[in-house]
Amino acid sequence: MSKIRNLQLAPPTDQSEFENLCLALWKRILEDPNLQRVGRRGQDQEGVDLIGRKSETLNWVGIQCKVRTGGILTKDDVSHDVKKAKDFNPRLSELFFATTASRDAKIQTFARTLTEQNLSIGSFPVTIIAWDDIVEELTKECNIDLCYRFYSHFFVDYEKRGIAISRIVQVSIGVGCNPDTSYELMIGKTPPSEDSAGYSGLDYWRGNYIIGNWTERTFDTFPLPPFPSDLEHVFKFKRDAYIITKWLASIASIDDLIYGDDDSHIMLISENEYRKYLDSLKD
Repeated sequence: MSKIRNLQLAPPTDQSEFENLCLALWKRILEDPNLQRVGRRGQDQEGVDLIGRKSETLNWVGIQCKVRTGGILTKDDVSHDVKKAKDFNPRLSELFFATTASRDAKIQTFARTLTEQNLSIGSFPVTIIAWDDIVEELTKECNIDLCYRFYSHFFVDYEKRGIAISRIVQVSIGVGCNPDTSYELMIGKTPPSEDSAGYSGLDYWRGNYIIGNWTERTFDTFPLPPFPSDLEHVFKFKRDAYIITKWLASIASIDDLIYGDDDSHIMLISENEYRKYLDSLKD
């Protein structure tokens, strides 16, 4: 699964588009597939744009969606809709303000003050969800489909473009309890062929995993599962090729490694396994 990090997502400037995004996102947050809009544009919505229930409860949650092109959500914006939402039917257990405005300490403090006042009279808490918070939710791995749905221009279909994808990692290896050798490696993959029967020309190299040894400036492809003989041209020492093969074989998904976050790895084999390996070379 692809990782998406540090994306600079621009907030929507269109109210309907922002409501669509919030509708999809809060279905996930509340775990309520029946979350829906309140009325239609132009109708009195009593301070609530979206309504749904919190996961497996009878508690109604309202979401007010505020597009603020200037980047400012004011106290008047919040207090006006909070007052209206108190008359909403059914009674709300919580009210969110989702906004394209940036996170702001003053408006957060104001929302907490309103929450204290509301709770003292048996009413609902008020929470501000700024654009910064929305981006954090959208770029979570579990929401990558939503991020792609609303920001598809950030994504490149590498396979259609025929581009190989890779990650540079450091792998420390050794025998016993401590590593004794370290390699900077490139682990990657080439896009699959559109013709499943194509094994000539460029198609021969499609759908392969690749490994590059930056330390020794060597490179080769490898199958799954890999064997030490597949890496003999990549590593000068057979022992190292053997241990790196063990490391590759221990990875549940090479794709997750390539698209993942972890750039540092360790692979150790026991003294007993190393002796067995040396004995196998004598056969």
